[in-house]
Formats: sequence, C-alpha cells, structure tokens
Amino acid sequence: MSTYIETNCVAKVNRDSWYRQRANTELDTGKRKWLRKYSRRLLRIWLQRQTPLGVTPVYIGQIEKDLARFYDDPLKRRFVETTYY
Repeated sequence: MSTYIETNCVAKVNRDSWYRQRANTELDTGKRKWLRKYSRRLLRIWLQRQTPLGVTPVYIGQIEKDLARFYDDPLKRRFVETTYY
C-alpha cells in the first residue's frame, strides 16, 4: 500500500512541476517578447531625437534591464505601454 502511495505522490509532484515549469516558460516568453518590443521602440525614438549623437546598439541591453524591472510592476508596465505605443 505505501509503495502505491509513494509512486502516485511522486508522479503527481512531477506532473505538477512540469505544468509549473511550462507556465513559467510561457511567462518568460511573453516577458521576452514584451522586453524586445519596447526596448526597440525606445531605441528607435532615441535615435530619431538624438541623430547627431548616435547610440550604440549595446545600449539595448541596458534598456532591457530597466524594462525587466518595470514588467513585474503593473503600474510601471502600463506606463511604458501607453507612453511608447
């Protein structure tokens, strides 16, 4: 009887962790797409306004780091989405 319970509990835990991992992967994919979209928009706006100075494409990494912090905060995320539509 205990072997049956242990086997089913392990199978359930593995199945639950697989669903959690899949949900996290989908969230990460959505977050990655959002970061890419808005970092490119910010860079494009910057390049249009600061043409004489120019900006290195490496700067997009810094933009993505900043936006990643904003993604988890609903108010800041909405601000970015409405400002850089």
